Amino acid sequence: MNAVYQDMGPCPCGLGKCRAEGTKLTQHGHLVGCCCRPCTGRRSKRKGQKAQAVMHRRLGGEGFTPSNEETARPYEVTVSVMPESKTGGQVPASFDRFIGTDWFRRALGQSKRAVPVGSGVLPAVVIRGDWCIVDIRGRKK
Repeated sequence: MNAVYQDMGPCPCGLGKCRAEGTKLTQHGHLVGCCCRPCTGRRSKRKGQKAQAVMHRRLGGEGFTPSNEETARPYEVTVSVMPESKTGGQVPASFDRFIGTDWFRRALGQSKRAVPVGSGVLPAVVIRGDWCIVDIRGRKK
């Protein structure tokens, strides 16, 4: 891609909220760092898809990254774990607050809704591609 430049000045998007000034334009005709809604959406989408790709590889996925995490197949995670049980005062209050947030409940709800009926797959939330929180409450004994 060839970089496109303009004379030093404001972003061509013309939004009053966009205070970006510079010379280098993106392929969409806005300045690099523009804060208009379409540019913000493109950056958010790119970051989200990157996180999905990292998660796909770390969970053992091969080949192409699923284009939509809701349509992806469940991952078979066959690793041995050494669990450590913590309860009461051993669990930081910040973790309890995090698990109780609407954001976490919505994320876990998305995963629960995507689980095929009767598959026995456990819903999970992967955070920053490093931590996987699995809801084992529905696990059959």
